Parts: sequence; structure tokens; C-alpha cells
Amino acid sequence: MSNCGRQWLGFVLIVFTGWLVYLLGPVLTPFLVAALFAYLGDPIADRLEAWMPRTLAVVVVFVGLLLGVLAALLFLVPALERQLLAFLDQLPAYIAWLQEQLLPVIAERLGLEPSQLLDTDRLQAALQSHWKEAGGLAATFLRAVSTSGAALAGWLANLVLIPVVTFYLLRDWDRLMANIRALLPRDIEPA
Repeated sequence: MSNCGRQWLGFVLIVFTGWLVYLLGPVLTPFLVAALFAYLGDPIADRLEAWMPRTLAVVVVFVGLLLGVLAALLFLVPALERQLLAFLDQLPAYIAWLQEQLLPVIAERLGLEPSQLLDTDRLQAALQSHWKEAGGLAATFLRAVSTSGAALAGWLANLVLIPVVTFYLLRDWDRLMANIRALLPRDIEPA
């Protein structure tokens, strides 16, 4: 096969793989998250393996990862909520800055009137009129998602599946990487 043919075949395979991953995204997501956690925890487990058996080292790393994720969630959720509320409070000031500072510069460079670029008064009025409605829709959406049986079952399945898969991937990470390395053709294997 010519070099050009190989490149096209590689391109088609990459596009097909991307399409397949996109279609299987909901199924693959817990496994990809578990693989990420195992990838992050493997170096620590390798170091602990000098003092204890691999399974015990994996348990220690797994508990550490779990506590780290829980601590991050407990810290990030309130921080994100505060940031969102601060952004929403400052949104009218951002729109005013856009209208007074940025749009005149852009309009001058493009040779247009600022009103031709963006009607910020209409944008601000629309945001203010739909603000409470959007909050009500978000609350309704969150309530529907949290009470939906299928969504709840999916969340619970992922909540159980991700830690289990992470544990076993972390325990067998070195063996898994050796098997993947054995599948690679010798000419593309990293040195």
C-alpha cells in the first residue's frame, strides 16, 4: 500500500473510531473516568508497592483518590455556586462595558455604527425579563432529572461502576500496559 493510501486509511480509521466513541459515549464514560483515575493513581501505587503488596497499595491509593474527589466536590460545588452568583450580579456591568467600551472600538475598526453590531439594550432587557423564568426552568429541569427513575438508575450505576472499574484497572495497570505494548507493531513502539 502506498504512503498516501496508508494516510487515508489512518484518517478513515480515526474518523470511524471518533464516530464510534461518540455513539458509545454514555456507555464508555464510566470506563474512561475509571481509566483516568487508574492512570493518575498508578505511579503512587507503584511506589507503595515497595513496602506492601500491590492489592494493599491499590486500596490505599483508591481510598486516597476517593477522599480527594469527595474533598474537591465539597470545595468546588459551593465555590462554583458563589462564582456563578457573582457573575450573574456583574452581568449588567459586563453588558454596559460591552456597550460603552468594546462595541465602539469594533464599530470604528469595521466602519459601522455600534447599533449595527449588537443591540445591547434589547439584550439586557431580554436577559432581565427571562432571568426568573430561566431559574424556574433550571429548577424544574433539576427536579425532573433527580426524580426520573432512569436517570437515577444511571447515576447509581455509574456511582458503583466507576470505583469498581478504577480499583481493578489500578490493580492490573502494569499488566494491562504490558499487554497493550505487546500489541503494538515494533516499528511504532516508543523507545
